[in-house]
Amino acid sequence: MWNIFLRRVEIVRIGDHIYKRPALIFSLILMCFISLSFAYSWDDCPFGVTNSSCTYPGDCGRYIDTNNNRICDKSEPAQRIIENPSSGPTIEITLPDVKGSVIKSMTIEEVANAYSIDSKELMRLLRINVSTKTKIEDLRSFGITPSMVKESAELLFIDSSKNIYGNNITINSEHTTESESSNGIEKVMKEDVLVTLGLMILGTIYFFKIRRKEIRYLALGISLIYLGFIRGGCICVVGSLQQLSLFISGAIQGNYLYWSILFLLPIVFSIFFGRIFCGYACPIGAWQQLLAGIGSKFSKFYLPEKIDNILKYTKYIFALSIVVVTLSFKYPFFQKIDPFSYLFSFNWTLYGIISVTIVSVASLFISRPFCRYICPYGAVLAISSKFSIYKIKTKNGCKRCTICDKVCETDAIAKGIVNQSECIRCKKCIDSCRFNILK
Repeated sequence: MWNIFLRRVEIVRIGDHIYKRPALIFSLILMCFISLSFAYSWDDCPFGVTNSSCTYPGDCGRYIDTNNNRICDKSEPAQRIIENPSSGPTIEITLPDVKGSVIKSMTIEEVANAYSIDSKELMRLLRINVSTKTKIEDLRSFGITPSMVKESAELLFIDSSKNIYGNNITINSEHTTESESSNGIEKVMKEDVLVTLGLMILGTIYFFKIRRKEIRYLALGISLIYLGFIRGGCICVVGSLQQLSLFISGAIQGNYLYWSILFLLPIVFSIFFGRIFCGYACPIGAWQQLLAGIGSKFSKFYLPEKIDNILKYTKYIFALSIVVVTLSFKYPFFQKIDPFSYLFSFNWTLYGIISVTIVSVASLFISRPFCRYICPYGAVLAISSKFSIYKIKTKNGCKRCTICDKVCETDAIAKGIVNQSECIRCKKCIDSCRFNILK
């Protein structure tokens, strides 16, 4: 009797530990995320040096102090008139007046020529590495808008003018100030990081605590509207891998903080909880989920198991080929073949129309085909999710009723056994199990 009592106490303790573990892991993720931001900030600017436009040292970006006043140049208030106290006439410089609607249809090379700047310097400031023949409107897949390109070009034009005429110049323009230009990209990237983090937190809370399905649909709706159509498909599942491959050395040195966080944050969540990003925060998944809801009125099409298993490996081959080709040629070839970069940027070329139509029609009959067979970022998350701390498991006593197999959005369950790499934590299997076997 005493042994039975001790065994029951041990089971209660283990169950209580499992129940509290998600909250503990969630707290650790938040602490690591906040610590990472402060660690970068102390490396970027001198400790203790702040300014009205910096919430903490380093919020302005990489520390650059060309005037030796121990304040980061990007933190200093911009001045429309840049004067040299020394004697001599002041030279008036007028910024080129190129409208944003015109810039949208121009190439990087044409913008550089219009502002008399180096196209490579413009790409460096925008933190991209593409062909100079790339159109500005195609940069939406990188999270870059025409206004950002214009601000960056103006900043480089001002710097070029100072190199030629010295500091004794007057900028004759009502355009965006220098500090706004230098911080524009960082501001948007911060918003993307916060929205992505918020959606994954909401998804995690829903999965472990909340039973209302409306919460998940709310998260997917925000992802589709904001990260999808407003932000042009951020995170771009193809572009993220290409950008990391092109700028890996800079990311290691501490540059591209927000791009790196956007890429790594879903991976960190997947290590702890599984593919939360895919199930709740990915705009591409949200689009396919919307079409799957519409297609639920039709008969669901199931691929033969052998073909399905073979096709699931194609996303790993695609992810590897992106990294190899990008590193070899230093050019992001694959950005032009991502159908969702055309969908979210409303770039209706012939290829864009055909590719978006194929994926969308397939999504009506096959649940999340792009996620399961093509998505390169999904391949990365599938690998990390395989080793996640939390796993959906089947307890002893499974009736093999296969109800969970049928409701699974990614066909990640076979006779009650969950494939952790393919599971996106939609929670449908747990909610549908009448015997409470899946936990």
